[in-house]
Amino acid sequence: MTARRRLIYQLNLARHTMMKAMNARCRSELGVSVSQLSALMVLDEQPGCVMKDLATVLMLDKSAVTGLAGRMADNGLIAKEPCSDDSRVTRLRMTDQGRAVLTDGMRLLHEANRLMTSGFSERELSIVARYLDHLTTVFSTQGGVG
Repeated sequence: MTARRRLIYQLNLARHTMMKAMNARCRSELGVSVSQLSALMVLDEQPGCVMKDLATVLMLDKSAVTGLAGRMADNGLIAKEPCSDDSRVTRLRMTDQGRAVLTDGMRLLHEANRLMTSGFSERELSIVARYLDHLTTVFSTQGGVG
């Protein structure tokens, strides 16, 4: 099989391996999952966002975000607040404990980025970034078929 035919497999394997390692590291050093760290990053950029928006950014369905937010609230990372405009909507805010976890988590993410880019020139990394952007565009607008 040629490398061209194995791209989907290689991308999936790389993503799976990276996320499994990052999840294990986040759990052991921070006590949270990668998904929880990602949610904290979203809340840092969008304080008080609603669960629907969090689901969109994290590319999760509503029930997954409901469970994620529940676990994060139980662990003191976020506070859930009713929306003043719509009682059916819940706003999420990061707690001081969540902010501390995010600060430590950013160190892990910077280290992961350093590992992922070591040994590559800026030109090579630009090509990789362009390729990944291309895949995102092709598969989100055309379904990757054709």
